[in-house]
Amino acid sequence: MSLDKPKISIIVPVYNTANYLEECLDSLVNQSLEDIEIICIDDKSEDNSPKILEKYASKDKRIKVLYNKENTGQAIARNIAMKSVKGEYIAFMDSDDKVDLDGYEKVLNFCEKNNLDMVLFDVVRFDKKGIIGGSELHEKSIQKESKKTSILEDMEFVYDTSPCNKLIKTSLIRDNNIEFIDKLYEDLLFSMELFCSTDSVGVLPDVKYYWRRRRDGQNKSTTQNRTNKKNIADRIFIINKIEDLFKSNEKYDCLLDSYHFKLLEIDYRLFIDQIDIGDSDYRAFIIETIKPIIENYPKELFENLSMINKIKYDFLIEDKIDELIYIREKERNYNFYSKQNQRLNQEIKTVKSTKGWINYKKDNLTTRFKSKMSKNNGD
Repeated sequence: MSLDKPKISIIVPVYNTANYLEECLDSLVNQSLEDIEIICIDDKSEDNSPKILEKYASKDKRIKVLYNKENTGQAIARNIAMKSVKGEYIAFMDSDDKVDLDGYEKVLNFCEKNNLDMVLFDVVRFDKKGIIGGSELHEKSIQKESKKTSILEDMEFVYDTSPCNKLIKTSLIRDNNIEFIDKLYEDLLFSMELFCSTDSVGVLPDVKYYWRRRRDGQNKSTTQNRTNKKNIADRIFIINKIEDLFKSNEKYDCLLDSYHFKLLEIDYRLFIDQIDIGDSDYRAFIIETIKPIIENYPKELFENLSMINKIKYDFLIEDKIDELIYIREKERNYNFYSKQNQRLNQEIKTVKSTKGWINYKKDNLTTRFKSKMSKNNGD
């Protein structure tokens, strides 16, 4: 292992994530691949994050901590950190996430064996209770192992918009002058620029990156606040930049239909789905910004959407906002009770299992015994 020339440089921007930071750093310092450097850049945190970083850096020489004098945002923080990279490969991690402990070793071996510029690996969602399920985006893009492909061969890569599930050759980034733009959702454009800079991409679904979902209101990430009008404006700005990128080279024109369908299925839907909880200004903003865009999309793109999403877009285009609000309220209630039923079914399944039934009987016998003793003592 060489501190001067590590194999992989892992960049971790940090801002007010003290509640999750130790779990993130533990997943890095305990990697089976020791030949790494971990560049943490604190973006003027106001919580205990800097002290946690200092504690870990004092125990592990592979950790380098940078401190921003003012809060710059994640994009600029990552760009600053990239200037310090010494590794042959770059990986990114958000400071509330984690990765398989043998993840980077597996990805590196796969990358070098197949002489690749970039390797994609799988993403799963988790929270404080454990794994929730797959990532909707990556269920589309990470379907099977591939030793060498490109976005022109696998157009589902338009869904793969996170830099955190990628191992990237440092030279790919530097030779093509790729950096993060100073906007929310900067990840989306950065990832598409990577895909448009190489035809040597591998896919390794065996390795998992764990993407945290913050459920408590005070600790929600910025991009989880989907009724914020600036969030929508920034996302549409990035969406347009990606469209310009595909149009800038004739060979990527073929990606536009796949990209537009992805926008209907994911990006625009995320904001339309908040229309029942957003205020009147939010609803007006949706009508003014998203409606004019989707009105110009070919009708056949909508045909492949689910029926419920097709109806939502129909209502938006036809200015039937009350109907759109109504259908979202019904859908939200259905999703709530569906999750409740899933939990109940799981409990029933557990009780019906041999071990579950034994525990159920033991608990019942204990309760009945305590109740009987209580009555006897009362007499």
